[in-house]
Amino acid sequence: MLSIVIIEYHSLDAVQKLYQSLQKVDIKEQYEVIASSNSLYDKAKQEAIQEEYSFARWTFNEKNGGFAYGMNQGLKIAKGDLLLITNPDVIIKSGVDEAIDFLKQHSKVGAVGPMIKDKDGEVQDSCRKYVTPANYIVRQLKRIFLHKDRISDYSYSDMQTADWIIGAFILMTREAYQLTQGLDDKYFMYAEDLDFCTRLRKAGKEIVYFPKMQVEYKGSSSARHSCKYAKIFLKSHVRYWNKFGYARYGGGVSKENGYQPYLLITAHFLRRQFYFSRTVSGRVFSQFSF
Repeated sequence: MLSIVIIEYHSLDAVQKLYQSLQKVDIKEQYEVIASSNSLYDKAKQEAIQEEYSFARWTFNEKNGGFAYGMNQGLKIAKGDLLLITNPDVIIKSGVDEAIDFLKQHSKVGAVGPMIKDKDGEVQDSCRKYVTPANYIVRQLKRIFLHKDRISDYSYSDMQTADWIIGAFILMTREAYQLTQGLDDKYFMYAEDLDFCTRLRKAGKEIVYFPKMQVEYKGSSSARHSCKYAKIFLKSHVRYWNKFGYARYGGGVSKENGYQPYLLITAHFLRRQFYFSRTVSGRVFSQFSF
């Protein structure tokens, strides 16, 4: 059975649309839908939601502990031997059955991620190499000087192993969940997917980008436009580097000089300064994504 765990934060309409897209793709695998809510609704609202959105089993969390916390609450009650975690504002398009079959046939693979397109059909940056302070800065410099919104680490038309896949939509095995015990909920948001994939790979499982499975989704740009979210972004990544190291060597991460996070902070500050005051060749810096 497949357990589909949706994070909900004042996004009931999006949850409904996601479920409708799920019905359209007609997944052959038996499945259950779990909605994990961080919205802190009162009891009357919770009862109304359970009646109106009865297609899902609901867990109403005691606090808004962030993305990883909310996902973990849903995963704890999941019954499936396959687990799918997803943002509510995802529209499932195709290929879930094929991805399930792939996981069943390849025991060394712990998780797969889909090809992600926005509503205009533009392929999104959904799998990447490990994020280090150094390669993060290089990515931003390439965006500035090459005038590109998306800097690809991979060919998104090909199935391949990846260092990590974004947490907006991850299909994993029950074994992968047991090896990692889910997401690290010490991250409020950002880097919890990077952390999960790192721990899963260190446990001996592969992460695969599987483009036959396709969804529609456009990631948030909150950290580009808000000092509050930029601070959370930086805090999460510094925590990740302190946990696993600052540089990648041959399939893992290893510790290196501790000054590198400050280079990231400096680069991010400069980007924000340019965003508020400059354009390059008529392109506003707010277009650049993480």
